Amino acid sequence: MRAGCVCENGRLRAAFRGDLDRYVFIVQSQRGLAGPLAAFRVGLLSQGLWATTAYRLNHYARHRLRSRLFGVLPSVFHQVIMALTGIHIDASAHIGSGLKIPHGGRIEMGPVRVGRNCDIYQGVTLGASASTVSDPYSKPGVPALGDRVWVGPGAVIAGAVTVGDDASVGANSLLVRDVPPRGVVLGVPARLVSRRGSFSQVFYREMDNDDERKAALAADPETSPGQMP
Repeated sequence: MRAGCVCENGRLRAAFRGDLDRYVFIVQSQRGLAGPLAAFRVGLLSQGLWATTAYRLNHYARHRLRSRLFGVLPSVFHQVIMALTGIHIDASAHIGSGLKIPHGGRIEMGPVRVGRNCDIYQGVTLGASASTVSDPYSKPGVPALGDRVWVGPGAVIAGAVTVGDDASVGANSLLVRDVPPRGVVLGVPARLVSRRGSFSQVFYREMDNDDERKAALAADPETSPGQMP
C-alpha cells in the first residue's frame, strides 16, 4: 500500500492535479465538457475538492514547511473550509493523490492513512476506536486504506483496521476488522461477501493502463472492470 502523501514525497502540485483530475474525468465522461470548462465547473461546485485542497495545504505546511508563521494561513483556511463543507479531514492524516469526495455532507476523517484514487462518500466516519464494548476484538488505533478503495455513504471504519487495495465498503456498514485486497464487505458489523473488488465503482483517467489495477483484475478472470456510470 503506497499512500504517496505530500509530506513523504513533497509533490504537492502533483497531488492537487491528481485530486482535480478525478473530478474532471467524471464530468468529461458524463457531460462531454471540454477540459477547461470541466475544470471550471469542478472548481466552482465540488465541495469535496475544496476540502481536500484545504487539507493538503495545511498538511504540507505542518509537515514540510514546519514553520508556525507559514502555517497560520493554511490552518485558518482549512478550518473555514471544514466549517463550510462539513467535511472534516484531520491535518495529520496521510492521503494519497486522487481522493474523490463526490457529494457534500458530514464526513469525519481522523489521522488516518488513505491510498491513491479512493472514493469517500457522504456520512462516512474514519477514526479511532476508543471502546471495545460492541466488539471485544476491535483494535484501538486508526484505519489504513489501500489504493482504489470505495467507501459508501454512511459507512464507519473504526480502529486499527487495514483495508486492502481495490476493496469496497458498503453503505451504512460498520467495519472493525481487516479487509483483504479486492474484498467487498457489508453489514453491521461488516462481513466479507465477495472478492470482486471496487472495479465497477472507482474510475479515473488511464485506469486501464494502471499496471497495479490490471494485476488486481487479472487475479480473478471472472471480475469485470465495469463501465463508467
